[in-house]
Parts: sequence; structure tokens; C-alpha cells
Amino acid sequence: MKKVLLIALVLFGLLPASIAAAHDPIILTSEQQTPADGPLLVDGTVSFALYGSLEAADDTRGFRVNFNAGDPLYISILIPDLAPENTLDDVSLPFVNMEDPNGTTVKLAITQKVSFPEPYTGTNYVRLTEFRGTAIGGTYSITVTGKSAARFTVSVGEKEMFGTTVENIPNRDLGVAGVMAWYSGDQGVVAIEETVESVVETPSSKTSSSNQLTLVIVVV
Repeated sequence: MKKVLLIALVLFGLLPASIAAAHDPIILTSEQQTPADGPLLVDGTVSFALYGSLEAADDTRGFRVNFNAGDPLYISILIPDLAPENTLDDVSLPFVNMEDPNGTTVKLAITQKVSFPEPYTGTNYVRLTEFRGTAIGGTYSITVTGKSAARFTVSVGEKEMFGTTVENIPNRDLGVAGVMAWYSGDQGVVAIEETVESVVETPSSKTSSSNQLTLVIVVV
């Protein structure tokens, strides 16, 4: 199974970002438990997807988002359409607490369960809630928590633009490879993929992209 996943990671790594994902992907780490510890999205109107895993009940992950006054504010939370997440009852599912620049916190409760496929990566999700509004100027603090261990995805913004500035993020280059490792539940695969990527991109290599891909598959 890991061999097949590794091949998939390399395949997606060779795709342009605009094809490989509808959102600019960010992988939240276990150290990013509060908004202050997490990434800062400099422009909250740009479409980002933040992938994380709650490792136990009441665990948290956090990040921050900047908006100008009057910006459209969009945020949604999803889970992979996989066990154990899609077997959890509503009380156990992850949810979002959103604190605006004035200090007002809103809990984005579960309002829907909409299953849908993500065609570029062949993954499947369940949308739990979706919020639209108008932002006030400043920084919003987002915290994800829940009563059970679970993977989640938070989508922010709707303007598709890739490679925009994100602060306080140690793993920006993981991209779709990180998403596939997160989806599989095998975070160790990310390290394998990074090693393969560093070999493929060595400046001394004269091999074309198509030959590099063939080489990786043969080695696997």
C-alpha cells in the first residue's frame, strides 16, 4: 500500500499546482496547537486548505487569518470520508472556534454533512459546516478542536491563487504530497517523499522529468 501511495505522491508532485489542487494546501503540525503557534495567512480572501489531525479528545490546532475591512469571509470545515471520521457522531466531530479582531468568538457548529469527491487527488470528503460573511479589518484567530481524535480540513477564502505568502509555516513545500500522506493517515510517508524529491531535483541530474518518474517507480 505504501508503495502505491509513494508513486501517487511523486505523480502529484510533478503536476502544476493549479491542476493538483483547488486550494493552496498547508499541513498543520502537532506543535501548532494555538492560533499564535500556527500559520498566519496574510490574505484571507485567497483560497487555502489547512489539513490537520487532532490526536486525542480536546486536542487543538490553530492558525490566524488577516482580512481587510469589507473583505468576503469564507470558512468551512471538512473531514475525510473515511473511518474513523465518517463514523463519529456529531458531538465527537471536530469544529471551529473563530475569534474576530474585536475578541468575539463564534463556534461554527455542524450544520450539514455533504459528501463530495476531490477529483484532482482522488480523495473524498464530508463538509460539516460552511460560513460566509463580511470581515472586519484585522487578524482572525481560528482554533479547531473536538471530542475525539480526528483528521480535519479547514478551507479559507475563495480566490484561487497559489504560492501566496504564509508566515510561520515550517513545511510550506509539502504541498499535495503532504495532503496525500495526511489522507492516508501515514505521516511517515511524507519523509520518504521528501527524500525522493531531493534526489529527483539534484542539480547534477541530467535526466528529464519523465525519465525521473520512471526511475522512481522502478526503484519502488
